[in-house]
Amino acid sequence: MDNEFPNFAALKAAKTENIDFRIVVRRGGRTGSAIVMAPHGGKIEPRTSLITETIAGRDLDMYCFEGLMPESNRELHITSRNFDEATALELLRTKSTVVAIHGRRDRDDPSTVYLGGKDAALVSEIAWRLQDADFQTQKDNHPFPGIQDLHRQPRLDGERSTAGSALVVAPSTGERVGTSGTILWGGSQGHRDIRCAKRCPGLNRVLNGALGRQRCL
Repeated sequence: MDNEFPNFAALKAAKTENIDFRIVVRRGGRTGSAIVMAPHGGKIEPRTSLITETIAGRDLDMYCFEGLMPESNRELHITSRNFDEATALELLRTKSTVVAIHGRRDRDDPSTVYLGGKDAALVSEIAWRLQDADFQTQKDNHPFPGIQDLHRQPRLDGERSTAGSALVVAPSTGERVGTSGTILWGGSQGHRDIRCAKRCPGLNRVLNGALGRQRCL
């Protein structure tokens, strides 16, 4: 996809904060080293903000960059490699665990959630949690940009964080929105129609458990 803006400075020069876009930061109840982020939230990659908020819960820090425009929000998409919004980078510098929620097009496997990251054990644990909630997951050999070569990206893959690592969760359009447009994470393509709020808390527990083990993604 051709991106309209190469970095945040270019976007900010052309768009108006709190009209075209907004930045949402919420501090969790724990003073831990994890954060859940949606760099393409709001109307850019629909429902990724909701998924981020639900996974973060009350415990983990949360950051969302959200598109607010009536249409054409995809032009607000800045690649993770180039995403350099100052608040996001400052948060990353204090975190050892970064979970980035991205969306993707359905392509030929609309029921699969793509996962990537450096902590293979934690990625596997999250994959198991998703599978237990009737998701299909794939950790390797998928076409989603930015996961396969996660360690080479300088921005929202975590190289700006203290541990230099991250996890990316990439649900498809069908898994995020559903065929009827309801607020689902899952629910289309034959899955049970269970709302995001019922599907995401398991990930919150996994991440809090990871912090308890003093592991990083």
